[in-house]
Amino acid sequence: MKLIKDFFLKIWFPHTRVLWGLLFLGFIFYEACGLYFQYYLKLNPCIECVYERACFMFFGIAAIIGVTIPRFMPVRLLSSVIWLVSSVWGLVISIEHRGYEIDYQKSLLDPFASTTTCGFHANFPSYMKLDEWIPSVFAPTGVCGDAAWDFAGLTMVQWIIIIFVCNTAVAGLVTLLSFIPHRTYLRIRG
Repeated sequence: MKLIKDFFLKIWFPHTRVLWGLLFLGFIFYEACGLYFQYYLKLNPCIECVYERACFMFFGIAAIIGVTIPRFMPVRLLSSVIWLVSSVWGLVISIEHRGYEIDYQKSLLDPFASTTTCGFHANFPSYMKLDEWIPSVFAPTGVCGDAAWDFAGLTMVQWIIIIFVCNTAVAGLVTLLSFIPHRTYLRIRG
């Protein structure tokens, strides 16, 4: 039982650098997967894919901030809130993206069905024009809804929804745990 307690307290508490390091590795993995799909499998990212990538980028920003001084409560809170907000925002975007995917599939079956689609130009804020700064990663070049890849019966968008749901749950828990003072954490840890 002590082994489980030590594992939980050392890995999953935001008071240590381990959690933030794992989040950074997750960010690297998600972005690498996106670039693999884009450049190796030639699946061009649509505007929704680009927005989802931007949300994953904020995982990396949260991890970098969190790894600096995790013992300091404002740093923990800032990092966990950035992670939580980007997870929720990514979930909203990916659910919208799934709607475009469903509409696109309906239009293939019935050419007279009314469908919606996303645009072709990213609408990032003027202070963060990722599509202009790093076009090789954040410039949309594909069409929303084209489910050209699937794994285990789920499309890429459905997997992204699962990823954001899991990250939202974990980030919510980490945000709550961030309120525990560092001294209390040390006492619990023993």
